[in-house]
Amino acid sequence: MAGPMSVLIPPAQRQTVDEVAEALDLGRGHVVAKRSGFLILLVLSAVIAICGVLADSTATVIGAMIIAPLGTPILGIALGLVTGHLSLVIRSILWVLAGLAIVIVLGFLFAIVVIDPASLDTNSQVVGRTSPGLLDLLAALATGTAGAFAMSRRDLSSVLPGVAISISLVPPLGVVGVCVGEGAWDAAFGALVLFLSNVIALVIAGSIVFTMGGYARDPG
Repeated sequence: MAGPMSVLIPPAQRQTVDEVAEALDLGRGHVVAKRSGFLILLVLSAVIAICGVLADSTATVIGAMIIAPLGTPILGIALGLVTGHLSLVIRSILWVLAGLAIVIVLGFLFAIVVIDPASLDTNSQVVGRTSPGLLDLLAALATGTAGAFAMSRRDLSSVLPGVAISISLVPPLGVVGVCVGEGAWDAAFGALVLFLSNVIALVIAGSIVFTMGGYARDPG
């Protein structure tokens, strides 16, 4: 790898494709530990996000975004596309769908069980996630780029929590569940569109960075 990319991803700091795959593939290495850790963090993140949404608490929602693990299989999709590993793509998509279902169901249950949730019409956590726009897409593209760079470089792993805060994955799914539980179908659809657009943006950005980083030529 030469030219500008050698500056962005210095050879001395570049993760090998096996190292990146080890971090992003939930079906590789210590599978049971990886998957149990993913599910535990996902459920905890979902509960925190949903509580933050129902309480209309920005600080609580940010806490959920820090530990949200959905970025792992999403970037796994990008890596699988770049390296031509269809099994990794399919496996990662299934984990994203599983995460989607878990968070939405939890949001639905909370909306039914929790007494007097905040009005959806005036809840800033709901309103802000039901009308996705161009800025949301641009933020997702930038976040995907940052996340892929952080995965590609050994010296940037410390920035991953900050990257997680920049992207909205679990909170909009929590909003979907809460809105479905309250019968607000239009708002639920808007939040789902925000999530899906963020996923697509992350995959596109991740694929570009992994390709530029030379992983397509080094499929492992």
